[in-house]
Amino acid sequence: MPYTGTSLFPNTACEPWNRRELKLSVKSAELEKTDRLSLLFRAAQDQALGVVLILEGTGLPGIIYTVEELSGCLDPRHFEVHHFPGAETAPERKDLFLYHYWLNLPRYGDLAVFDGSYYHDWAVRKSAQKLGKSESSNWIEDIKNFEHGLHQNHYLVLKIRIQRDRKDLEEEMDTDKRLKIWSPLLGKRAKYLIKHHRDYSEALELIVESTNVPDAPWFTPPPEKGKHVRIHVVDYLIARLEEALSVDSRQAVASYDEAMALMRNLKSEESK
Repeated sequence: MPYTGTSLFPNTACEPWNRRELKLSVKSAELEKTDRLSLLFRAAQDQALGVVLILEGTGLPGIIYTVEELSGCLDPRHFEVHHFPGAETAPERKDLFLYHYWLNLPRYGDLAVFDGSYYHDWAVRKSAQKLGKSESSNWIEDIKNFEHGLHQNHYLVLKIRIQRDRKDLEEEMDTDKRLKIWSPLLGKRAKYLIKHHRDYSEALELIVESTNVPDAPWFTPPPEKGKHVRIHVVDYLIARLEEALSVDSRQAVASYDEAMALMRNLKSEESK
């Protein structure tokens, strides 16, 4: 529920206890979501559904926090993150467009995260006026055909655009200590997004509109701090995976917890 301006703690005299209770409640909800996400990806393995997650946009902190969240709750044997060097940091490529992405598709049942994908590559080149009108249109058609082919061959393509205002992006990258860990890997990209924020955002908006199709729709969460954006992303991933896999993850997690509790009770009775 969005914040309406009403204080959660109108009575400050009893505020400390209520705050602790609220924090425990929020932590419990977050834990339940990661449990559900973990369960859904195990279901994807059982159903041999390959999942490609594309993270794009100017909200680099949100991308970082989302990758960290997934890394913390998923089986690393079935999960891989690919940070592709964009045209702003890498030499001009000589291979065919989409070649690198074909090579890094996940096995059926696994998840591959594309950070700095072909959308980023297109947006950088477009904003720098390195793509002509004809080539630009051809790349877009190649992308749509590529993703349609994945959909037809038992892959789920999830595309998320995370936005952040230039000033907010710069401030968050400077003040959030957790983001500094990623600086060696994403420092150049952050500087690029801050310097070319307007042109890049306009180019990305253009390709998002052109590739927002039923087989692979785009999702754009509210432009918030990275640690808050990841919650919206996790909610979206749960909803899309439940739909694709026909699994009620909330009920499945509850049933699993009940089964584990019963097992512990039985073991406890046996030991008496």
